[in-house]
Amino acid sequence: MEKIGFEGFFAKKRMLFLGFLILIVLAAGSVFGVRYYNYNRNENAGKLLWKGVRLYMSYNGKNPKVLVRSALCLKKLQTGYKGTGASKISLFYLGSDYMKSGKPDEAAVYFGEYIKNYPKPDSDNLTFLAYSNLAAAAMVKKDYKRAIADFKAMSKIDGIELQEYALLEEAALYSQIKKPRKAAAIYKAMLTNDAMTKDRGYIENLIQLNS
Repeated sequence: MEKIGFEGFFAKKRMLFLGFLILIVLAAGSVFGVRYYNYNRNENAGKLLWKGVRLYMSYNGKNPKVLVRSALCLKKLQTGYKGTGASKISLFYLGSDYMKSGKPDEAAVYFGEYIKNYPKPDSDNLTFLAYSNLAAAAMVKKDYKRAIADFKAMSKIDGIELQEYALLEEAALYSQIKKPRKAAAIYKAMLTNDAMTKDRGYIENLIQLNS
C-alpha cells in the first residue's frame, strides 16, 4: 500500500480546502447575483411605475394621448415585472387611466385586481379610492346593483370615516333608484353608532325624507 508523505498529505488537504473555498465563493456569488437581479428588477419597476403615474397626473382633460402613454407604460409592469410591488400598485393607476378615458368596463377590471392585492387601505387610502371608483364605474353603466354591492364592501373596511362615507353613498343610491325604505334603514343603523354619525340632525332629516 502506497504511503502518503507529510508534504503529500498537506497537498491533498490543500486541494480539498481550495475546492471547498471555490464552492463557497460560487454559492455566495449566486446568492449575490439573485439579490442584485431582484434589486435591479424592483428598482426598474419602481421607475416605470413613477413614469406611468407622472403621465397620469399630467392629464388636464385635453390631452388624452397622455393617458394612452401612461397605460402603455404601466402595462409593461404587468408583463415584465409581474409580482413586484410596483406592478400591483400600477393596477390602481391603470384603472384610473381607463376611467378617465371613458372606459368603465376596463377600469373596473383593474380596480378589482388592485383590491384583491390590497383588500384593506394603507396610509395612501388607494384601496378606498379603488372601491369608490368601482362603484362609480358601475354607476356610469347604470348598474346600480353592482354599485350598491361595491359600497357595501367598502363599508366593511375598518375606519369610521370610510364606513360613514360608504353607507351615506349606498343609502343615497337606494333613494335614487326609488327604494327609500332601504335608504332609511341604513340611516337608522348609522344613528346607533355615535362615532360614525356626528351630525344626528342631518341623518334624522334624511330618514324623514325617505319615510
